Amino acid sequence: MSLKTLKDYDIMGWRGEFYFKADGPKVFKSRFPNKGNIKLQRNQNFTSKADMNIWSQFKTVKAGAEAVERVKIILREQDHLKKDSTIAEEMYEIVLPSKTRYDILQDSKEQTKAKLRIQASRTRY
Repeated sequence: MSLKTLKDYDIMGWRGEFYFKADGPKVFKSRFPNKGNIKLQRNQNFTSKADMNIWSQFKTVKAGAEAVERVKIILREQDHLKKDSTIAEEMYEIVLPSKTRYDILQDSKEQTKAKLRIQASRTRY
């Protein structure tokens, strides 16, 4: 995952504080980072380590059955003086299992972009 912004979202003009939310089926929800946020100034990049996940889930699927998982990813900007604003939001359909793919989550004006790696692999136990 990587995140880049061309806009200054902060009221004071210092830096934007971003975080991701993922809403899956039923009660499965997550937030990245768990605590705090990603601080970026204008024209600054953030690249996560290889082992960081926004969303992770194990699902049992019978052999020969098709399965599709729907996950909504939301990018938000946190500001202490006002309510958190949603920068970008998109619903992803992940066919299980599937090859690794890369998708771009961006705002309507294309000033903030997040590159997401979507991977659904098969495991046997």
